[in-house]
Amino acid sequence: MKAANKQLTEWDAELNQLHERNGDLGLKVQMLEQELKEARHDRQANKNSAQTVAEFPEPADLLNQLKARRKKSRADLADMEAVLDVLAELGT
Repeated sequence: MKAANKQLTEWDAELNQLHERNGDLGLKVQMLEQELKEARHDRQANKNSAQTVAEFPEPADLLNQLKARRKKSRADLADMEAVLDVLAELGT
């Protein structure tokens, strides 16, 4: 009888440990589900947000900046307009 009670006590302690571990795992699952939900929400918000359009300087200002940095540059105003058009197309 004593041996049976001892065995039951051991099983009871083991069962309590399993319940505690199971409870911890359940909490961890809930936390991970919440993180996943937030990540999906953030991802959807990023998909729905409009792309920011870059604002470029005026072609003449850009040409002046280029000439200030590279005195012998052969670029002209038409080249700067073309470059800005290409950049604008890449942004869309």
